[in-house]
This record gives sequence, structure tokens and C-alpha cells, in this order.
Amino acid sequence: MAKKSKKGAPTDVRIKLIRYSLHHPKTPRPLRFGTMRMLRHWTIHRAWKLYQAAQRKEREYELERQYNKMRDACEELRLTSPGLYERAVAKSIFRYPIVEFRIPTDTPAKNGWNHEWKRG
Repeated sequence: MAKKSKKGAPTDVRIKLIRYSLHHPKTPRPLRFGTMRMLRHWTIHRAWKLYQAAQRKEREYELERQYNKMRDACEELRLTSPGLYERAVAKSIFRYPIVEFRIPTDTPAKNGWNHEWKRG
């Protein structure tokens, strides 16, 4: 991957690609803001990051709450019915996806597909 250049320093293909994309004529120039505009940009960016952090914390809290409820339910099942608990937590390679457990029907629908249906 790294080759020796004429000056003796190894040149990496990734470095060449980065240099090419940075100095390519169609690459837009970096934004240059005035002081007040930069301050506004930084404030909005920081507010967005704080908002995202709050949402991430809320999601983590919700997942932790769900995990604790599942753990409590498993503990209750273990105390109530040990045999059922063992079957519930057993790791088996013969698990079937939920799709295969749908309710079977004897015949298809009588009408099939309504081709005249229009959105009201």
C-alpha cells in the first residue's frame, strides 16, 4: 500500500486521495464567517448538539427501563414456574421466525384484490 516516493518518504494511497479531494477545483471552499455570524453558527450548532444529547439520554433511559422490566418479568417467571422459565431462556437452534406462526387459513379470500379502490 505504501510506496517510496522520490524523496524517500512513503506515500499512501489514502493520503493521495485526501489531498486530491481537498485540492480538487470542484471542491467548495471552506466557510468563512464573520465574528457575529460565527457566534450564531456556533450557538445553533451547540444547541443542536445539546438537543441530540438530551434525546440520546432519553432513548437510553427508555431502553434501560424496558430492560429492567424484562429482567423483573424473567425473575418472576423463574420464581413462579422454573420449568417454563428454562424453556423460555433456552438457546435452541430450532427457533422459528414469528412469520411462520401466523394463523393458517383454509382458502384464500373470496374477492382477492379490489382494483377499483381509490383513496377517499
